[in-house]
Amino acid sequence: MRKRNSLILISLLAVLAFAFVLVTGCGGTIEIDDGNDNSGNDVAAPADVQVEWTIATSWPAGILLHDAPEAFAKHVRDMSGGRMIVNVEPAGAIVGGLEVLDAANTGVIDGFHSWSGYWMGTNDAQNFFASIPMAFDTQSHIMWMYAEGLDYQNRIYQEAMGMNLKAFLCGATHPEVGAHSNVPLIEVEDWIGTSFRVPGWMAQILTEMGVAVQVLAGGDVYPALETGQIDAGEFSSPIVNYVLGFHEVTDYFTGPGFHQPTCLFELTVNLDSWNALPPDLQAIVETATYRTTMEMWTTDVVEGKWVLREWQQTHGMTPVYMSDEAQLEFRRQAWSFIDNAVAGDPLNQEIWDSARNFYLEFIEYDEFMNPHRIIPEEYQLPADRRLR
Repeated sequence: MRKRNSLILISLLAVLAFAFVLVTGCGGTIEIDDGNDNSGNDVAAPADVQVEWTIATSWPAGILLHDAPEAFAKHVRDMSGGRMIVNVEPAGAIVGGLEVLDAANTGVIDGFHSWSGYWMGTNDAQNFFASIPMAFDTQSHIMWMYAEGLDYQNRIYQEAMGMNLKAFLCGATHPEVGAHSNVPLIEVEDWIGTSFRVPGWMAQILTEMGVAVQVLAGGDVYPALETGQIDAGEFSSPIVNYVLGFHEVTDYFTGPGFHQPTCLFELTVNLDSWNALPPDLQAIVETATYRTTMEMWTTDVVEGKWVLREWQQTHGMTPVYMSDEAQLEFRRQAWSFIDNAVAGDPLNQEIWDSARNFYLEFIEYDEFMNPHRIIPEEYQLPADRRLR
């Protein structure tokens, strides 16, 4: 492993020199400085232009995933001096959490905040912009999205899916917890026959490997763990899972997040709503997505470190490390599955080739450029602050 945050901090803060993050508590709340944008646009809309958007999310209010679009809306309001207001509604307030795609496409809402992997039933390529099993870490995934991925995602929406939508990256978390369980999951054989809640491509991959996969709604994971309906389950990153209380009904938490080593989120807007914005408000919207992505990722990591120690030290949970051999086998199975999934679709094959090659080249670059994480004994964390 390598220290990765420096590159993305440099690249994003170069765009967002005015932004900084304050994070507090364990609930995943993003707090934001009230600084103003300096976008450098030469064309300013008339001062009397007023724009009001309504966007819906796939999330309940009160968790980090919903906090992010609310932070985005605040940035837009502040940077536009109140000339643009974005109303953010949680899942169910206007449409259901998985109905936001069609609602934005048809203009019922101006846009939505969600996770594009939910749309894999319409086009498998949407997984590439959400999370790829055993592939990108968060830093390399964000960089690929800004370098190539967003262009591909908009081709998928507009060409392959025929939708009137424009996508932006708007939020990221670190890897999800590999599993919350009542059995330790270290080797591949520990997973075989285990009843495990997981969605997306990994559900199909693990099913083929002999895992008893159950696809459950997020709200059903806690009771399923509590009653023994499933042996193990996952939902999100540590701070989200902490709020959901998984530590109350499980004994072990497993790393790494092999099924979703990243989790990227989208702000996707109706093209007519986007095209109706004057250039300076378009620039403000786009800049706010950059800022929100950095803030959400930072919040997730800063508070996630606290959660892992809390689970172990306060709640008596045991951290479980998946073996290197198991990780290698899961990667082999995952990538072979994706190879087959994209075969016969030239655009999806092109996207997978782009993503995989970017990741492999990033590994080479990152391992050469960053010092190894070898810490002198006198500087290591004290025993009561380690996971092992």
